[in-house]
Amino acid sequence: MSADSSTTVDLFDRFDEWDAALRNDDTLSWRDSLSTAIGEPASASDHPLLVRAFDRVRQHARIDGSALPWLGLPFALRDFRLTAAPLPCLVGGVKAFRLKRTLDDGDWSAALRTLEISALAGLERLDALEKLYRDAQRAIIAEFRPGTLPALLALAQHQPLLSPQSVSKKLDLSIAGASKLLERATGAGLLQEITKRRSWRQFLTVDLAVEFGFATPKRGRPSKEAAPLPASRDLAAVFDAFDEEMLHIDRLLEKGR
Repeated sequence: MSADSSTTVDLFDRFDEWDAALRNDDTLSWRDSLSTAIGEPASASDHPLLVRAFDRVRQHARIDGSALPWLGLPFALRDFRLTAAPLPCLVGGVKAFRLKRTLDDGDWSAALRTLEISALAGLERLDALEKLYRDAQRAIIAEFRPGTLPALLALAQHQPLLSPQSVSKKLDLSIAGASKLLERATGAGLLQEITKRRSWRQFLTVDLAVEFGFATPKRGRPSKEAAPLPASRDLAAVFDAFDEEMLHIDRLLEKGR
């Protein structure tokens, strides 16, 4: 195995470690894996918490030339109480962290701008995810016999890129049944087919289809979202069942990791 292949395999292993640490309640699990050379000078308390979080990433980047240090920013932000939990959308850093021994104001500004862009993109993604959840509720109510549709829509919340093969495996359906289910969700405006072929079809949630250029964004003033459904005992039971489906899918995906 070449040195480059070995480095790639090692990075994939560390990525799995990072993925597991995001779900770990132990706040020290990620920090304990860092080099002991990474620390804070006595004067660190004079600087803003955000600068101190970035400085941990900077120190790590000076030691490790891979992309791994950028994955540590969500944990540094959490450790300095700037976020309640490590948010994977906030990974990042700037090239100067790795190349320069001493940073100037422009380097810090670039790092802050990068973080702002990531945070705003994360908020937009969260808004789209919450809208998908509300639209899924309306689609389930509109169906006379929802059948397996709630399970598919719950799966889409966790895994937005879907194919008949993946849905068949996850929901224990035939390929033909999974294809029809995906078409139902597409007809309800919740998914977008991004391939135009009979085999190996791929479906993506509508917001991501637009984001990645598979669909054209709607022009003009955004359409007003439908009013919330009126509260009732029957609707509450349906929504509780949908939430249970989401928990079931979450456990199912967790087992497959």
